Amino acid sequence: MRKFMLATALCTTLGACSAAQIQSATTTIEGDIQAGVAAACGIVPTLATITSVAAVMFPGSAGLIGIVASGEAAIEADICKAAPPPASARYRALPRAAYGVAPATIGVTPHDVVVRGWRAN
Repeated sequence: MRKFMLATALCTTLGACSAAQIQSATTTIEGDIQAGVAAACGIVPTLATITSVAAVMFPGSAGLIGIVASGEAAIEADICKAAPPPASARYRALPRAAYGVAPATIGVTPHDVVVRGWRAN
């Protein structure tokens, strides 16, 4: 539901969108955030983690538009604050991202959202 709200807010600012365009926009935003977090702090958050952090940081429809404008970097930074340092044993114990591998609990963001995901490398 949050993904639909996010994409709908994006379409409202850009004009009417089809269901396929909404899904494509949502997938692109989530992929961008996963790639950004992986590059910045070496973890790949689950999509549920991304939408939970977005909902806490940008509540309401005005906030959803803010995600598109400048929120991706803020969400990435918030998730990275929950990640252990790459040299730590806790980081090395995280499962690597692979098909069929269940995500692990990585930590908790400053906004009290539990981060789940995998080690990027």
